[in-house]
Amino acid sequence: MAKQEVNWDKVHAQNYMAKAFWDIYWIRKANDLLESANLIEPKVLELWKSYRENLGGKSDILKTDHYIGRYFMLIAFAVENLLNASIINDKAGEYKRTFRETLKFPKELQSHDLVKLAKKANVDFSTEEEDLMRRLTRSAIWYGRYPIPLKYTHSSGAQTFSDGKDYSVSWFGGNDVERIRKFVSSLKERIQSVKS
Repeated sequence: MAKQEVNWDKVHAQNYMAKAFWDIYWIRKANDLLESANLIEPKVLELWKSYRENLGGKSDILKTDHYIGRYFMLIAFAVENLLNASIINDKAGEYKRTFRETLKFPKELQSHDLVKLAKKANVDFSTEEEDLMRRLTRSAIWYGRYPIPLKYTHSSGAQTFSDGKDYSVSWFGGNDVERIRKFVSSLKERIQSVKS
């Protein structure tokens, strides 16, 4: 009796598909990223406190910013995973069929652009949330990882928002941590309601 060979490529593709197109894995990864961001959040808050003390004349020492870009990058990746989870929950069957034919991950999910992903996930958002998502996207694409963007045209920090107006996305503020907490909590609730 001849021993049957295992087609390991097919096994790996099946395992990949099972994990890639089940929203729970994306939600778990989002939670992992949020936990990591929570570990450095006190350092971000400490930095903002240092800035306020310096502006108020209580201190002439400014702490070094080692954390803000990385904090926002981790949050951005977490939000990206939550949005992908919602999209996958809605389109898992379609994605699986396409994957069986092409063995490729969906192009529309290969993005750090949180505004585009939110629209694909049918998540409504305010201008203030769009501002936060665009600044988070900037951190995911380059600010959290590189000293400069890969394209010089991205260094201006100006972007056109959904309302047709240009705004700067190259800033962070002392209340961003609280805004992020509220946004992520609200996003989790909205994604649950989108699923229903």
